[in-house]
Amino acid sequence: MGSSTTDISPAYADDSGSRLERGQDDLRKTLLAGIIGAVVAAGAYFIYSRLEDEQKEQLRRTVGRFVEDKIADVRAQFKV
Repeated sequence: MGSSTTDISPAYADDSGSRLERGQDDLRKTLLAGIIGAVVAAGAYFIYSRLEDEQKEQLRRTVGRFVEDKIADVRAQFKV
């Protein structure tokens, strides 16, 4: 005999609560991603703030070139 999704996971057994459960799960994932992003950004800012001025300038130039290259790639793909 074959099994269905209701046999595997009780969350799919009743359609009345499944949307709420999926919505809460999506909210948890979104909040977790936001918290992780904030921690990473704060760490990066802390490291950046401790760099010497020469290193900051070099980093700005490197990132600027990277962004310009990516923009040129996107424009080439869309032929803008």
